[in-house]
Parts: sequence; structure tokens; C-alpha cells
Amino acid sequence: MTLFARSLSLWLLMPAPALAQAAPDSPLPRLLAERRILTQQYAEANAQRHGLLGLSNKPSKKDLQDVVDALQGIVNKDEQIVAVLNQTAQQAQTTATQLQTTATTLQNTSRDDRNLTGQRLSELQNDLQNAQQRERQAAERQRTLTADLEEAQQGRTIRDGLIAGLALGCAGLFFWRRKR
Repeated sequence: MTLFARSLSLWLLMPAPALAQAAPDSPLPRLLAERRILTQQYAEANAQRHGLLGLSNKPSKKDLQDVVDALQGIVNKDEQIVAVLNQTAQQAQTTATQLQTTATTLQNTSRDDRNLTGQRLSELQNDLQNAQQRERQAAERQRTLTADLEEAQQGRTIRDGLIAGLALGCAGLFFWRRKR
């Protein structure tokens, strides 16, 4: 039994509600119901035995023609079912191809986004390190300036003390010379 024949037999054995759920707009459930009716008609036609004058158990020509017509109806319906199955398989293949293309596009986009995010994160880390380095340099500069300011203030205090001492010395010398 070929794969196609197996899939056809599975579709034929599947209950109509399950088929309706599997393919909501599919004509397949209707075709299968029509095939069941044709199969019943075939069984009825095959059971007919209108032999000559009703005495024989052999089918008449009309009975055989009814059987042939019923079988031809079943074959025609099977061809319609196969056409629908082929169309469904083609649509499924097309959908699978589209889904694969979409999945590939999403994977590429995701990879590009990850790369871009990684680059941006690396840039932000570099910016953060640069800002921290500038902050350390500014803090060092502030410490240096503070030390220079303290040194200058200490130097000014010494200078002011010397000036005051010299001024007192001059004033003392001035008064000493005046008294003399």
C-alpha cells in the first residue's frame, strides 16, 4: 500500500466531525458523506437480484448496470476526494514553505537584534568605564587642587605671620628709636 493510499484510507476512515475540525472550510467532509451514500447505493444495487422472471438468483442486466453506475459514482467521488486531498497537500506544502521562510526571517532578525544589542551593550559599558575614569581623574584633580589650596593657605598664613612680625618689629624699632 502506497503512502498516498494509506493517507487516503486514513482520511476515509476519519469521522466527519474530526475532519470538520481539521479543515474548517474544506469540502472533504461533504465529499466523504456523499461517498458513504454512494457506497450504500452500491451495496443495495449489488444485493438486487432481478433475474429472468424473478426465478433466478442471478443479477439482471439492469442490476449489473446499477452496480456499475454505483461503482462509477464511487470512483468519481474518490477522484474528487483525491483532488481535494492533493489541493490540501499543496496548500499545506505552501504553508510549510511560508512558515519556514518566516522562521528563517525571524531567526535572522533575532540574530541581528542580539548582535545589535550586544554591540550597544558593549558601547554602553565602554561609555560607563570612560565616565568612571573621568570621574576618578576629576576626583584626583580635586584632591590635588585641595592640597594646593591648603598649601597656599598655609603659605599665606606664614607670610601674614611674617608680615605681622616684621610690622611689630618695625613698630618696635620705630618706638625704640623715638625714645632714644
